[in-house]
Amino acid sequence: MKNFVIYGIGQIINLVSPLLVVPYLVAICEKEGLGKIAVGFSFALILNVLVDYGSYINGTKEISINRNNPEIIKKKIVSIYVMKLFLTVILLFAALLLIYFVPFFNKEQAVFFFSFLYVIGQLINPTWIFQGLENYKWISFINIISKIIYVAGIFIFIHKKDDYIYANAYLGLGLIISSLIGLASLIKKYNLRFYNNVTKDALQLLKEEFSLTFSQLFLSFYQYLPIMIISYVGGNGMAGQYRIIEQIIMTFRTYLQMFFNFIYADVCLQIHLNLKKGIYNWLKYNGLNYLFVLSLVFIAFVLTEQILLYFNIPSNELESMAFFFRLGLIIPIFMAISFALKQLLFALDRNRVYIHITIGSSVFSLLVFFLLVKNIGLQGAFIATIIIEILVIIAYCLVLKPMIKLNK
Repeated sequence: MKNFVIYGIGQIINLVSPLLVVPYLVAICEKEGLGKIAVGFSFALILNVLVDYGSYINGTKEISINRNNPEIIKKKIVSIYVMKLFLTVILLFAALLLIYFVPFFNKEQAVFFFSFLYVIGQLINPTWIFQGLENYKWISFINIISKIIYVAGIFIFIHKKDDYIYANAYLGLGLIISSLIGLASLIKKYNLRFYNNVTKDALQLLKEEFSLTFSQLFLSFYQYLPIMIISYVGGNGMAGQYRIIEQIIMTFRTYLQMFFNFIYADVCLQIHLNLKKGIYNWLKYNGLNYLFVLSLVFIAFVLTEQILLYFNIPSNELESMAFFFRLGLIIPIFMAISFALKQLLFALDRNRVYIHITIGSSVFSLLVFFLLVKNIGLQGAFIATIIIEILVIIAYCLVLKPMIKLNK
């Protein structure tokens, strides 16, 4: 409980900071500006998946299991950072090619350039190490400092409509500064240095983690490409509307990811030590969390109009936006289940099955998303997401069912 409170304080800042800045950005930059900011942010999040390259799954798991062996931890940290640096350089060149030669990106060059600062921040970010060590003080410190810098940057420096291009830059700078402080503490604690064969180990990690990261890339397409599709099909105005609703839905996703990360190391360790007890603890944690999520969804459903008015929605758009918002609130109900099942798949080393499910569902979801948005507009975006979440849950259950029966 002490760890959860410490971790929760940092994550509350993580959850609240977008809710503070989005209404301000809508008021200053309007829905179109918010849509452009959201597209740049999604661009950075997709690249972050490649920068992470399995560190938040297998890297965290390895550190958790070997937490009492400093030499293994030291080598694991250094080799993963070398791998991440190599990937970031490649991504920088790829991003430059996209920005200069693809018209969709070329129109808003500045937004995408400044958004790449968030990718640099994710390269440095040592949160995955602290998660494996279950050092929640440092995780909270990084979250709090990065978001304070972000929120301060938005309110101090964004004063006119065209300033939208800088919004993601402050997010990136906040993460870079806080992550450097956290990484410096790890360098001092473990005396992190390059060692012989570190390049070989990094390349080996690239090979080992390729399949998992490839699947995570498709998952990021499913999560972050939709707003680009909406911007392309319906324009930045519709993208801004979607972003306002998505921001609230993303609050649920951020919380679920936070909860996933908080208990993941412990779930892996418990299952590693005792399979039956580990699965029982996984079910207990996630069952209680699901009841909490349902309560939050109910509150948001009841307070829909008040929430939308807070985000500066004009009164003439309130009725239609309320319909879209309530439709979108169905998503976290299924998302909480899929997150819990995904955690169990990783803990039970069913990564290969997860990869196949993720790639297949992501490709199918983008196709469904594009067709529904093109034909029925914004509500199609939320219907498509609900359909995919249900299909993913069914697939996870089909994989896990024989294992649960065997465990019983």
